[in-house]
Amino acid sequence: MTMLDIHSAPLELQKAITALRQGQGRSAEFLKLKKDIKIFQNNRLESTYQDLLQDKGMRPACRFFLDQLYCTQDVSMRDHQVERVLPKLEKLLPGAAVDTVRKVIYMDYLAELMDDELTLFINEKGFYSDNSHQVISYIEAFKKQGQFELREQQILLVREVGESLRKLMRLPFLRPLLRMTRGAAQKANLEDFHDFLSQGLDAFASLEKPTLFFQLIQEREMSILEGIRQGTLSKFP
Repeated sequence: MTMLDIHSAPLELQKAITALRQGQGRSAEFLKLKKDIKIFQNNRLESTYQDLLQDKGMRPACRFFLDQLYCTQDVSMRDHQVERVLPKLEKLLPGAAVDTVRKVIYMDYLAELMDDELTLFINEKGFYSDNSHQVISYIEAFKKQGQFELREQQILLVREVGESLRKLMRLPFLRPLLRMTRGAAQKANLEDFHDFLSQGLDAFASLEKPTLFFQLIQEREMSILEGIRQGTLSKFP
């Protein structure tokens, strides 16, 4: 599969995400291992950001990242709906909104691509059921796989996307429009995608300290990444 970049068309990126999630050409064992790695990563993020999850002003945004963007559940229905609606969205939304949608999809693409490549690597080494051994296996695999530039790009995108979403909150018609179109979305079988947008907008609209929120995420993830790169990280914070 050809590597895409942030300038790729949103629909092209979404189709690549769908192909990666469906595991075209992958075995059932590979897909199970990939799911296990996703669960491990989600648990790691939940542990690392317990303080944000306990802060009422940051909890909704943090939960949105964990439950919607770095989730472990099946989102194939949402993926299909995104593919259906993207051509229309690009015509209807302002340029800034389309750019934000592209960034969100590209961030999702990077996560899925890195998970796929990491699974290929760990598949050869084995991934233990014991958590402490999983941490060692994961850190070792990530270091040898060398996905540092992609991961750094993804971390920076989290902040960039978050700030873009905050700016979209200033569009007075956006949230009322989503509330008004919920019934139409249900009739058109676009409910999952509509819920994703609505939850995202609500989560970031309620973010009381956006600058601090994204600063904390960027600093922690960059520190973890550098610890893996330097070989000084033996466990996750």
